[in-house]
Amino acid sequence: MDHFRGRFVDIAPDVQCGEDCEVWSFAIICAGVRMGHRCVIGSHVYVGRGVVLGDDVRIQHGAFIPNGTRIGHRVFIGPNATFTDDRYPRVNNPQYHAEPPVLEDDVSVGAAAVLLPGVTLGHGCVIGAGAVVTHAVLPFATWVGHPARARRSDHARAAANTTGHGQL
Repeated sequence: MDHFRGRFVDIAPDVQCGEDCEVWSFAIICAGVRMGHRCVIGSHVYVGRGVVLGDDVRIQHGAFIPNGTRIGHRVFIGPNATFTDDRYPRVNNPQYHAEPPVLEDDVSVGAAAVLLPGVTLGHGCVIGAGAVVTHAVLPFATWVGHPARARRSDHARAAANTTGHGQL
């Protein structure tokens, strides 16, 4: 790890880290995490086991990233964002099946947004602050609200970008 910006950072010994990464105070980075180049992990962030971060990922203060999450390149995750991986959370649940989220490249997740299990965020999409995302989000769409829905103006643009017939 290139830079520790505070004290009391807990990083598992097998974490793989690219060049010029920074980790701030009280962050926890669990075993098997792979970080690309120039990643910044804010204070009080939890990054679970086996998470993969692309290059230039920024995770702000207080975010929770569960085990096995995949995060692409140039992704921004706002403060106190919470990602989940368990559809039926129960203590000692014998049917527990982890479904971590997947974030493609160039995604932006606003402050205090919540991603439910198994959600995929398409390339270049934007998730508004406080949104609760319950379904996959198309590339280049902007989703807001509780539960999150695509903004009307984004329906056509997102569809055009997934079919290759338009651009932003």
